[in-house]
Amino acid sequence: MPHQPTVSEETEFDLPRYLPDQDAILVGRISGDGEFSGYAAYYIHGQNDILIGRYKHREFLPEYAVECESRLMSACVREFSTANTETELSSIGKALLQAWHFGDLTPLSHKQAHVYALRERGKFSRDETASILSISPNTVDTHLQRAKEKLSAAENLVQFVRVDSEDLASVHPDFFDESDIDDDTSSSNDLTPLS
Repeated sequence: MPHQPTVSEETEFDLPRYLPDQDAILVGRISGDGEFSGYAAYYIHGQNDILIGRYKHREFLPEYAVECESRLMSACVREFSTANTETELSSIGKALLQAWHFGDLTPLSHKQAHVYALRERGKFSRDETASILSISPNTVDTHLQRAKEKLSAAENLVQFVRVDSEDLASVHPDFFDESDIDDDTSSSNDLTPLS
């Protein structure tokens, strides 16, 4: 009896989200009316590439690769989404594209951004996120916790910066009171020779 490849039951675009035998994650497809229309795009763990090809008989048959200089899944998804062809991202692809932006625009590390985007924005479960990223569920928990802590700290800083100075002064009247500062005690800008 011939080998039947394992595929996930979850599908998008009539394509399986996961191809465990090929260590592949569906990130999108080629859309439009071109010659590649309908081709699937899978991120292949271990190769750190997005391969494009046909899905037939429960197997992905790659024909093309999206060149990705980075080893980050999110950067590869970004390369695919900006390719010279019409593309449509899967729900995983959309979350990973958000992760790429989070990694560049927030204090999150790229690993934390990947987990945060998949769990909080994409609403993937802990185990799904672990499978997508090829990490352990415990690592998912750790990255998510640290991401939330960093984002909370950043939000607190933004809220502090937005507080009106009059509100701060009313909380602590001496906050902006500089009357106790003596001009003679201010630091000197004179240069002192080294001995």
